[in-house]
Amino acid sequence: MGALSAGGLIGSLSTATTLVKTLDSAFSALQTFSGGAEKDQRAALLAQQDLALRQLQAQQGLSEANTANAAALEKQNLAAAASTAEAARRDALRRAVSRQNAQFGSQGLDSSDGSGEAVLLGMFEESETEKAQREKLDALRNQAIDSQLEEEKRINVLQRTQLQERQNLQRALADY
Repeated sequence: MGALSAGGLIGSLSTATTLVKTLDSAFSALQTFSGGAEKDQRAALLAQQDLALRQLQAQQGLSEANTANAAALEKQNLAAAASTAEAARRDALRRAVSRQNAQFGSQGLDSSDGSGEAVLLGMFEESETEKAQREKLDALRNQAIDSQLEEEKRINVLQRTQLQERQNLQRALADY
């Protein structure tokens, strides 16, 4: 067996040093590559989450707009129905007053005397009571419509907040 010469030993050390440098260089490249892959994965996660949030916001915006349009239409229908009911109430009141005046006239009474006036005043009060009840009911219906709109907005805010918190948690776990 031959002994290693000084030149052979230096050559072997030089080869070993070159090999270590090559391995170190390869390891550094792998770290850079894997770090780049992690950055790419993080960027993809952020882009995906941003897209999901924007899609949710767009969907909720359309839903809110549709609900607002439906609510406005329903309120218009309520207003039209109230207007029609008010016109019908006035017409019915006019007819009732005319009918009552005709009855008073056929009986030889005058509607301007005390009892005739009391009867007509009672008819007006009854009609006004019906009008007030209808207006209260319409106000409750309008309030219910507004409450539904506000409820949808609150639900949308809750859903967006939940999505953002879920995304923040995913990001924190990805960084860990």
